Amino acid sequence: MITVARRIDADPEAVWRVLGDLDRWDRMLPTIDAIARVGDGGPVAVGTRFRVRQPGLVPAVYRVTEWRPNAGFTWEARTAGVRTVATHDLRPDGTGTELRLSIAWTGPGARLVRALVTRKARAFLTSEADAFAALATDHRA
Repeated sequence: MITVARRIDADPEAVWRVLGDLDRWDRMLPTIDAIARVGDGGPVAVGTRFRVRQPGLVPAVYRVTEWRPNAGFTWEARTAGVRTVATHDLRPDGTGTELRLSIAWTGPGARLVRALVTRKARAFLTSEADAFAALATDHRA
């Protein structure tokens, strides 16, 4: 599992406004080329699916498996032999919020995926944490 944590000088609600706005991630994050819902629109909830295209990676469809407004969410993608689980957690720390972004791979092909994309995944998570911190801080007012 890869985890990147970032302390943000904003409350969880401010961070959630950007973190939970999945439909706009391609406009907010340098690590997302395109994101589009698969299926029905409406509010994001457990079961909502998104097709995600990222630089240098094969497009994947992620399904939301946990949705906790102002606290985080988890989604997962499945491809031949690999299950990818990405977790996005918000934890209030009294004067701000700790953002924790994690990704893990399981299944018969997980070892190969880890060998091929660990470095890129860590760089992506770091870039995303930095972007969410900047965006949440800009939107506090």
